[in-house]
Amino acid sequence: MIIDAHMHVLQSGRDFSDELAGYYLSMYDGQTSWRTGAAHTLDDWCLPIETLIADLDAAGVDRAVVMTLGSAPLGGHDPTLAEDVAEWCRRYPDRLIGMLTADPLGGDAEAARIRRDVPRLGLQGVKLLPSYSRLAINDRRLWPIYEAVSELDVPLVMHTGWCAIPRGRTLAHDHPLLAEDVLADFPSLRLILAHCGFAWSEQVLFMLAAHPTVCADLAFWSPTMPAWRAATTLSHAKHLGVLDRLLWGTDYPFASPRQDLAYWRLIPAAAERLGLDPAPTDADIERFLGVNAALALGLAAAA
Repeated sequence: MIIDAHMHVLQSGRDFSDELAGYYLSMYDGQTSWRTGAAHTLDDWCLPIETLIADLDAAGVDRAVVMTLGSAPLGGHDPTLAEDVAEWCRRYPDRLIGMLTADPLGGDAEAARIRRDVPRLGLQGVKLLPSYSRLAINDRRLWPIYEAVSELDVPLVMHTGWCAIPRGRTLAHDHPLLAEDVLADFPSLRLILAHCGFAWSEQVLFMLAAHPTVCADLAFWSPTMPAWRAATTLSHAKHLGVLDRLLWGTDYPFASPRQDLAYWRLIPAAAERLGLDPAPTDADIERFLGVNAALALGLAAAA
């Protein structure tokens, strides 16, 4: 069972507003799309759900966690997209696992929506991107959302490490250690630290060691991290006994599932070249590519 724990389905003019689209096109200027080999266009990112399923099939991925973006100040949050996510999951019940993307600025009203819509729509968790709305992870305005998710006892996928929005505090607001303030008040929160904090991945591993309800995904690592860094991170996680709480994810459509799988399956060879001890094995990688996510998401049968 291979599970991509972090995939986006973006909708032009809804969660992918004109302002966000323009910023991404500017940021990727001069780079080529993994899909076409040509310059990026909106068609590389705003794809129909059928294309996502076809990309899963082509890569040999069994299931995927799907979510939308949420950047309220940039016009990139549409609460009705939760209905779309639920519909996609109904159409592909054996392939897709849906998340509700929350509005970080929504306060008590957003907490009420989470309590209502996650069970009503059959969604399996919540995605939150505080920095995309210019909030830090430990901003007290987020506490109603944390309380609602904790009460529901579903995973909260929390963006960490670095964000891509104009005029945002892309590092200060995204430091994963800010989540400790959240866990102090909500110790049972099933937190998944997205991107493993990128530059702060070592601190994230120690957070996992300290907090048994916390996991981390390594989405968007293949485009941003050299193989030696990924190999060292998995080796350190194995040493700390937390490798089973690291999850594979791609950050699709910004990364290719097929290419990302190839990157991770070469990590044991990279670890051997580096002389790492303990070294991540092929068996470790296969668990990382699916079983760990199944356990974190409560998919007991798949696990």
